[in-house]
Amino acid sequence: MAGKSRKNSMKSVVYIFLLSVLSFTLGKAQTHTIDSLKSNIRSAVVISDKINAIFALCDLGYNLNPDTLLQYAAFAKKMAEENRDLHNEVRAIFYQSGALTTKGFLDSSLALADHCLDLLSTKVNDPELLANLFNQKGRCFVRKNQYKEAIDMGYKTIIAAEKNNDVLMQVKGKTLIGWAYLEMGQFNESLNWHLKALNTTTDSLLLQKYAILFANLALTYSNLGKMDSSLYYIDKAIMYARKYENLFALSNGLAIKSQLYVRTGKAALSEPLLHEMIEIRKIIGDPFYIASDMSQLGFYYAHYGQPLKGIAISTEGIAIARKYNLETKLFFLYGSLAENYKAIGNTAAYAAVLENIISLKDSVYKKNSAEAMAEIQAKYELQRKENLIIQQKLDIQQKNYLFYGSLILLIFTLLIGWLIFREYQRKQMIKLENMKAEEKILSVIAVTKAEEQERKRIAADLHDNIGAYASAIRADIEKFTDTGNTFNITTLHNLQQHSQEIIDSLRDTIWVLNKDNITITGVSDRIKYYLNKLKPTYNQIQFHVNEQISNDIRISSRNALNIFRIVQEALHNALKHSGASDIYIDLKSDKQAGIRITDNGKWLDTVPDNQEGNGLVNIKARAKESGYLVWIGAERGKGTVVELQLNTTN
Repeated sequence: MAGKSRKNSMKSVVYIFLLSVLSFTLGKAQTHTIDSLKSNIRSAVVISDKINAIFALCDLGYNLNPDTLLQYAAFAKKMAEENRDLHNEVRAIFYQSGALTTKGFLDSSLALADHCLDLLSTKVNDPELLANLFNQKGRCFVRKNQYKEAIDMGYKTIIAAEKNNDVLMQVKGKTLIGWAYLEMGQFNESLNWHLKALNTTTDSLLLQKYAILFANLALTYSNLGKMDSSLYYIDKAIMYARKYENLFALSNGLAIKSQLYVRTGKAALSEPLLHEMIEIRKIIGDPFYIASDMSQLGFYYAHYGQPLKGIAISTEGIAIARKYNLETKLFFLYGSLAENYKAIGNTAAYAAVLENIISLKDSVYKKNSAEAMAEIQAKYELQRKENLIIQQKLDIQQKNYLFYGSLILLIFTLLIGWLIFREYQRKQMIKLENMKAEEKILSVIAVTKAEEQERKRIAADLHDNIGAYASAIRADIEKFTDTGNTFNITTLHNLQQHSQEIIDSLRDTIWVLNKDNITITGVSDRIKYYLNKLKPTYNQIQFHVNEQISNDIRISSRNALNIFRIVQEALHNALKHSGASDIYIDLKSDKQAGIRITDNGKWLDTVPDNQEGNGLVNIKARAKESGYLVWIGAERGKGTVVELQLNTTN
């Protein structure tokens, strides 16, 4: 591995040295942009970076001398081969093909382009390079006067660019077709295609970088005799070419503007343009345009009194055009030669040259007949329709993918939502179970507390009632057991009465304990039962019970016992202290529930509030325990009133 690393390092050093020599031998850079790109090549250390820097320079090959372009492309190809990088090797061959086109070695250029296309169809995938190769072949075919083939390549360029959505290559493909028609002298068709190229995009910056389109438009309008439009577009071409340092477009623009000056009677203005153009052509070194320049100079000499110079330069140009098989340039060169023969008055030579021009036009027409062009255009339209159908199918397929993808996403989202909901339900169930368990525990605790309170209450009740009576019984029994006492019927009667009170109290307690809830009617029945027991003892007193029960509410057994005891206490006080002859008990249960006990006896108003008897205290305590409101008072001349207001919530 270390040996391999040293070997690669040595290669990098050798490459840098060779590039430095190459930059020196190729002379001063043509533009600031090219000078900067060459600097990038020299400073690159990594092989891949160096290759990419060379390709960035080769992309501006229209500003380079073809020999310079060939050397840089060959150098990049060598590095790509050593790195076994077939893609970059194909790119390097493409630039070599372009350089050979400029040099006029058109068959060699086409052979290299076909080799690249073969590799692109089998081993390398690069749609952008494919479109460029079609365009490159089209340039070759124009220079070979094979306009039918050139137009075919233009269509292929457009189709490939449309597939790749490459707007600039679409512009180039349409310009190529327009150029082919321009070279054939079919100016209306040429204008049509150049305008199509111009209207391909609204991106003015993109179009400005392709200034040759504006130069071609100017030349086409000039041939159609529309000088104003021609001058408008040629000024744009020259301005954009200078702005983006496009030497190729600039030289063409200068040549066309020079020709326009000559045709509009301003030949004196054309001379500085021709000199600048010639200097640029020397840098670029393209025989195709050198021949054009010579025809341009020939026209200039013919119109400005130097026909012999015009004949010489036109003849030299014809020789170059024949050498490089630039058949269409012969039209212009022979036209320039004819103008110079006409200027010196040599009508015989003038006529002979015109015959040559007619012969050339016939030859070009046979090679590029209208039928053949129509066939290519039909083929292109068919291909375009097929591509449109393919694109529509792709769009439908994409929409289907989007629909089914959205459907799957929706199902997946619903599934996730369902799972989340299930998990939420599970957690809620667990939470509910925990709450139920907690509530159950709290209920058990509450029940336990309630039972404990109930036991305490029952114990207190038994103590207060049964305990008192049991104590009384004990006292009576002691009277019998005392040796000094004799049998007393009163004591015996007391024993009997106290025993009965104990039984009644136990019965009342059992009545409450046997039921969870007791209705107002049940309480009323119990009161009436109690009154029936009192009547034999208090036959001098009339007991009146009045029931108004439309909402027979249920109350707890504890509250029912408290109500019953309050009524007992109120009755006991009335019987014991009031001296009443009538006692009234009113029970009401509707929107509100309550019990009112009144008598027609006297009111003990001599007892202060803070010295109430145990009976009144017990009444208030029991009412408070059950959460009821109690009022104890009197109505003058009517006796005592005990009123209890119940909570009617079931």
